[in-house]
Amino acid sequence: MPKAATDERPSRVHKQSARYLREAKALGLRLRRLREEHEWTLEQTAERCDLDLKHLQKIESGQLNVTLVTLVRLAVGFREPMATLFADASAPKAKRPKR
Repeated sequence: MPKAATDERPSRVHKQSARYLREAKALGLRLRRLREEHEWTLEQTAERCDLDLKHLQKIESGQLNVTLVTLVRLAVGFREPMATLFADASAPKAKRPKR
């Protein structure tokens, strides 16, 4: 007797790979460091990047899958090339003048 269709459904829980989690956390760390370099609060950053505060908090903590649109908003808000968002987080950063 064949199994019922409900028994064959894939789990709704998305299993994230270890690499995905590492990359999401690394992006969040880079964004936090960039925000701190600008001496902006989370609220100021969310406003400048046209993002919801809770959304930004989840990005910084590595808990959210970021879309291309969100990456563009972040780059525009920080007035940085998008590549800056992917720079090596372990590299020392030069102090930038306040904007």
